[in-house]
Amino acid sequence: MRQPIANMTKVKTTCRLCLVRCGMVVSKDQNGDVKRIVGDRSHPLSKGYLCVKGNASLDFNNSPKRIVYPMQRVGERGSGRWQRVSWDDALDDIARRLKTIIDTHGARAVAVQALPPKDYFVYDMFCDVIGSPTFFKHDSHQCFTPQLMSDVLTFGNLLTYPGYSDVADCDVLMLWGTNLPETNASKHERVKDAQKNGARTIVVDPRPVRLAKEAKLWLRIRPGTDCALALGLINVIIANGWYDERFIAEWTVGFDALKARVAAYTPEKVAEITWIPAKDIRKAAQMFATAKSSALYTFIGATMGGNSIATLRAMGFLPALTGHIDQPGNNRFLLPTAVRMPGYYGQTQGSGLNKNLDQQLSTDRFPLLAGPKAITSAYPHPRQVIDAMLTGKPYPVRALWTDCNPVVGLEETPTVVVALKALDLLIVSDMFESPTAHLADYILPMTTHLESNAIAEYSGLNLIAARVRALEPRGEAREEAEPVLEVLKRMGYEDRMPLKTYQELLDHRLEPLGMTFEQFAQTGIVVGDDAPQKYKTGKLRRDGKSGFNTASGKIEFLSSTLASNGYDPLPEFKEPPLSPNSTADKAKDYPLVLISGTRSIEYYSTLGIEIPRLRRRRPWPVLEMAPETADELGLVEGEWVSVEAPTTDKAIKRRLAIVEGMHPRVVNAEGLWYMPGAADLIDGVLEVGANVLTPLRDDVDPVIGGSIARCLICRVRKTNRPGAARAA
Repeated sequence: MRQPIANMTKVKTTCRLCLVRCGMVVSKDQNGDVKRIVGDRSHPLSKGYLCVKGNASLDFNNSPKRIVYPMQRVGERGSGRWQRVSWDDALDDIARRLKTIIDTHGARAVAVQALPPKDYFVYDMFCDVIGSPTFFKHDSHQCFTPQLMSDVLTFGNLLTYPGYSDVADCDVLMLWGTNLPETNASKHERVKDAQKNGARTIVVDPRPVRLAKEAKLWLRIRPGTDCALALGLINVIIANGWYDERFIAEWTVGFDALKARVAAYTPEKVAEITWIPAKDIRKAAQMFATAKSSALYTFIGATMGGNSIATLRAMGFLPALTGHIDQPGNNRFLLPTAVRMPGYYGQTQGSGLNKNLDQQLSTDRFPLLAGPKAITSAYPHPRQVIDAMLTGKPYPVRALWTDCNPVVGLEETPTVVVALKALDLLIVSDMFESPTAHLADYILPMTTHLESNAIAEYSGLNLIAARVRALEPRGEAREEAEPVLEVLKRMGYEDRMPLKTYQELLDHRLEPLGMTFEQFAQTGIVVGDDAPQKYKTGKLRRDGKSGFNTASGKIEFLSSTLASNGYDPLPEFKEPPLSPNSTADKAKDYPLVLISGTRSIEYYSTLGIEIPRLRRRRPWPVLEMAPETADELGLVEGEWVSVEAPTTDKAIKRRLAIVEGMHPRVVNAEGLWYMPGAADLIDGVLEVGANVLTPLRDDVDPVIGGSIARCLICRVRKTNRPGAARAA
């Protein structure tokens, strides 16, 4: 049992090392030195849990590799030659160069790129103020956006995202393409609580992940066939009458059309497509549909398999068919609090000024994703942004300000590197010199979560929590939003800015709640009002009428929005474009199915790879393979292999991990890796990064462009140890 330390001061705050944002308590001694960091037991989601990243918070904060002063490139892009400059010199030069680009090419030539859990809101505002529509969210085609769009098309609001604040009353929980212990570990704790209360879990995942081992039923699906499985489950539910006829009649539209569509998806046919036994498909449907209460949660796993909108919509139909909607133990509409949210969450973006969205890239090709008709916050497909950097068409993109690492995180790495090198100005706000920062003109040092004041938002939850500064920033690190605001002033836009300082930004966002950030920091956590079955009481619709926030006011199996835009209003399975079935000729030379995009708990979008404490736990990028496949190829655990795909003449290297339970025809290359020991960080990506193999396509989903990062045929050979590889 831990003994209390005398004369300690405690600061309650929230982590920022991944999207989960667990609560933490930082204990400091009389000198202000941190002596202990533990989970905050009062936090309604994490309830005292902290993962290995959170427990390594001081390692991040105090790392000798951390960037703590503004750095300006002095050599060629990617040369790694930097000089320390003052904030004034850096911000003046950035403002001058951005102004020149706008004067020459227009505001749309300036792109920004941001992702939570960093400070997203200020970049929304930046685009508003300068009038640029080029908000470059590099995962807009394959992560949260497709899930949000799918739920909005069907329900009018987000429903299937893993909130997990109300699973204690759940009898059957279906976890589909969401590897909680590695990606949302505090939410896994809530699932374990439900299991202790008797909940049974169904896990849909190609890999024998921990959740699968804990499950009552594991469906080991062929990558890229999730839509077929969902339609097969619906087939069984309808055929056996395991649906709520009264709920469907009163609250849904398109049931008869759905029934006709799924008639062809018998368990036997779906078994052939998905490699899941027909008896398990029937068992899963019965477990889910006949339970007293059930819920389905999914996330990124199902968004990288091709036709993600159809897939996610079909999955969302499962709780709708059973009538298990917005009640204890079911999928809930946990609406955001009144705080002003970033555009990422589908709310009104930034300050609400004109972004010129009619000029946004992708508007003509994907009108529900981009432009003024977008059904959630408008973003272009990243293929069009990269092409605009390379070709200047349909308009040039000449500058990018990012807090992300697209060199690693975006498909088709070599093309992304060429595009970023072609820019006139690349600004990276970060804590470390990532491979993307390696190409930058400026690296601007950010505070860590221990040094920051912020508002932590939670997707799919009616919750916000305060991040409260526990330490003074190291060196000259600043809150991420501060330089963005300063550059706007130096560009001459102060009269357009709705707020001028970071403190004003925090207060502005909290104004609808009637509090300042100082008051919020004292409160710590705000949980919004909630009530079950909000569709019955008018709390989902803007007009206050009962029903759902859709055009029909009902759950739309048959989507009126899709139909009016020329798309199929019902989900249909489409074989991935590079799979054993669609490209049988190529599959002879590339006999394995490659999953990529997965991650481990140690790292989040490569953040953590530079931390020795975490690298010791996971020192190498691995390729997971079934033992029988390794035997067939003459491979052994721990040796290095090359992975090749028909998309490129390049190959990547991985260390082999033998995994019992993997399908013999499936391998997994953990995504988002680079070798920090490489002499050149770009070479360190090209050597091992899974996105070297994955193509940046925009033709695999008609609505959103899509991605095939988790269903790509490949082959594996023995190779030499990579030259950049070394232990941390």
